[in-house]
Amino acid sequence: MHGLIHVIFRGFVVDKFGESAWKEILKRAGVEDESTILEMKHYDDGLTMAAVKIGAEVAGAPLEAALELFGSYFVDYAAGAGFIRLLRSLGSNLHEFLGNLNILHHNVERDLPAAVFPIFEVGQIEWINDYKYTFRMDYASSRAGLGPLLKGALHQAVGKLFNSTLEIKPLDAAAMKSASFAPSAEAANELHWNLTVTLPQEKTETDATPVDTSAAQNGAPSAAQSSFSFFDFHAALASAWCCCAQSQKDEVMVTVNSQPVAEDWVDNVRAVLAEKRDKIDAITSKHPTRIDGQHLYFSLDAVDRVRVGATLFRASSADLVSSPWTDLVELDKTEFFWGAYTKLDNFYAISEDWLVEKTVNGQTKFQKRGKIRFLSQSWGIPKEWDDLMGAGSYAEAKAAEICCIAKDIAARELGDTTRWKEVYFWVDKCCIPQGDQELTGWCVNLLEEYIIFCDGLVVLVPWTYFTRLWCVYEWVCFLLCHDPMDIEICADPFVRESTLPLFIEAIGNFKLDSCQCFREADRPILYNKVEQYYKSIDAFEKFLKFTAIALFVRCTAQRRSAKAVSALEPWRFLAEKQGFRTLADRIMEVMDLLPQWRDGAVKSATGGGTNDVQTAVLHQVEEWFRARMVPMIVQMRKEAATESGLQYIEDLRTAAKEVLVQEVGELSHVARSTVGPVDLVRSNSSGLQHRSDGLHPTSDGLQPRWRQLL
Repeated sequence: MHGLIHVIFRGFVVDKFGESAWKEILKRAGVEDESTILEMKHYDDGLTMAAVKIGAEVAGAPLEAALELFGSYFVDYAAGAGFIRLLRSLGSNLHEFLGNLNILHHNVERDLPAAVFPIFEVGQIEWINDYKYTFRMDYASSRAGLGPLLKGALHQAVGKLFNSTLEIKPLDAAAMKSASFAPSAEAANELHWNLTVTLPQEKTETDATPVDTSAAQNGAPSAAQSSFSFFDFHAALASAWCCCAQSQKDEVMVTVNSQPVAEDWVDNVRAVLAEKRDKIDAITSKHPTRIDGQHLYFSLDAVDRVRVGATLFRASSADLVSSPWTDLVELDKTEFFWGAYTKLDNFYAISEDWLVEKTVNGQTKFQKRGKIRFLSQSWGIPKEWDDLMGAGSYAEAKAAEICCIAKDIAARELGDTTRWKEVYFWVDKCCIPQGDQELTGWCVNLLEEYIIFCDGLVVLVPWTYFTRLWCVYEWVCFLLCHDPMDIEICADPFVRESTLPLFIEAIGNFKLDSCQCFREADRPILYNKVEQYYKSIDAFEKFLKFTAIALFVRCTAQRRSAKAVSALEPWRFLAEKQGFRTLADRIMEVMDLLPQWRDGAVKSATGGGTNDVQTAVLHQVEEWFRARMVPMIVQMRKEAATESGLQYIEDLRTAAKEVLVQEVGELSHVARSTVGPVDLVRSNSSGLQHRSDGLHPTSDGLQPRWRQLL
C-alpha cells in the first residue's frame, strides 16, 4: 500500500488511542524507525495489514470495528486536507456521489496505471418521504475484507458531504437473485447493500469543513501541516481500495514560483500585432481589394491563405490553461481563465507563435515547433449545471479535464504523464487577438487552415455543445480534414446518468438552424462554409449525428464500469432511431466484445497486481474503432461533402506541404521574425528556460504568466 495510508493510520492511532499505542504497534511489527514506513511510496500489503491487525489487538478492539473507525477517520483526513470540494462535485446526494465514483477512478487511473479500482453501482433511488430516500449499492473489489472500512467511510462521508445520516443493511436473498450486477474477474469480491439516507429537516450550511488539528497536537502530521500532494492521496486511495503494482518511480507535484512580469507587455503585444499586420499586407498586396464586400481572404489562393494562417497561428501550453484536478490551488487560478469574459487582450499574451519562419533555398517557410491540438469547447455555462452537476463549477471542470487529456497525450507521445505541461493547444480565447478587429476577422475565416495545422481535435463536450454553431462546425470541419482517430472526446466531467438524456436529445434532435451563436455576425460566415463543403444542410446534420454517436460510443466503451455494456444501449437505440442500422449493429457488436476484452485483459495482466488492465481494454477499443467504425465515418464523409469541398481541403493540404517544413528538426539556430508576447515577458532574470532544440520550453521553466498579467 501507499505510504500515505501509513501516515493516516498513524494519525488515527495516535488521535484515538494515544502515542503509546502507536509505539507498541511499531514494536510488535519490528519497525525500529517509523520514518521507514512513512515515505510517499508503495509498501508491501502484508506490512500494512499486519500493522492494522496489531493495532486492533493493542486497542483491544475487534478487527472489523477498528477498520470501520479507520474508514471514518480516512474521510475526516480527506476533508481536513481540503479535498471535500472535489468530493462534493461528484453529486448533490449520496446516490449521485456513488454513481459517479467510477468517473473519479477513471481519471485517477491516468496517474496510477497499475491500479485497479473497485466498481460502485447504484440502483434506482426511491423516496420514502421528503426527508428520506433509499437505493441499492453494489460494490466489487479485487481485495477481500474491506467491508467494515467502506462502511465507516460511507457513514462519515454522508455526514461530512451531505449533513445526513445513513443506515446500511445487506440485501436479502430475494433481492440478490434479482441482481443484474456482473463485475469481471478483476473485482471478484462483492458487497450488496441497501442504503437509506435521512436528510436534515432544517437546511444547514455544509460549505465549510474545519480542519481537524487534534492529530497534530498529538504528534501526527495533520492535514493543515502536511505537504502531501493530491497524487499521494490518490495513491493512498488506490492502495486502500484496490491491488496496485509497485510503482516504478515516485511522482511529486511541482509548484513553480511566480516571477515578475514585464510591465510593458501591453506595448509589446501591440508591436507584435502591428508586425503581423505588416506581414499579412505583404502577402496580400498582389491580390486586388474585393468590391463585393467579402473578406480579402476569399481573393487569396491556397498557398497565400496558408501563409497568412501560419503568420497568425498560435499555441498555448497545457499548464497555462489547465490544472490537475487534484491541485485545488492551481485549479482556482486556471478556473479564472475559463470563467472570465473580460481582459481578452491579456489572454493573448499567454500564447506564442507556433509556426516559426525559416529560410529554405531562398524561400520563406514555416516549421512547426511540435504537435498541437485544436481545443473545441462551449463557453456558455449550461443552464442546468448547478442542478445536475453538484458543487463543481463548469470552468473548474474544463480546466481539470484539459489537464487529464494532456496527461494522456504526454503518456502516449512523450512517454511520461508528468510531462503534460509540454502538450500544446490552440485555444480561441488566447490564440486569437480578440481586441484587434482586423486580425480577428482573418482568424475567423482561417478556421480550416488552423485545423489543417493541428494534429488532433480535443473536444470538451457538455450536453450544450451540440447547440453551439461554432462548436458543431469545428467538429465536422476537423472530420473533413483529418482521421477520425485523431478526435478525443473529454466527457468524463459531463456525462452522468442525470445528463445522458440531455446528450441523447441534443444529438437526436440536432438542427443547424437551432444552433446558437454568440456573435450573430458570425452566423452567415459559418452558413457559407456549410454551403461550400456540404451537399445540403440535411447532409451536414446527418453527418454530425452519425459521427457524434460513433465517437460517443468509442468514449463510453473506454470507461470502466460494471454497466459499461448497458451504458452503450442508449447510443445503439439512438443510432437505430436515426436510421443508422449498420451503426447500431456495430454498437451491438462492441457490447458483446467488451466483457471478453476485459476478462482477457485481467487474465493476461502481469506485475504486482492486475496492472494495465484498463490500458489493454483501451487498446482493444481503439483497434475495434479503427477497423469497424472509421471506414463507415469515411464513407459518410464522402456521401455528405461536395466534391468541390473535398477538393478545397485537398488543395489546402497541398499548399500546407509547400509552405511548411515537414520534418521537426533543430530550431535553435532559427531566428523568429515575430517575437511573441510570451517571449517578451520571458527574460533571463525571470529564471525561465528554453530547450536547446527550440521546440518546447522546458516544463520546469514554464510559469503561470497569464495569472500575473490579470
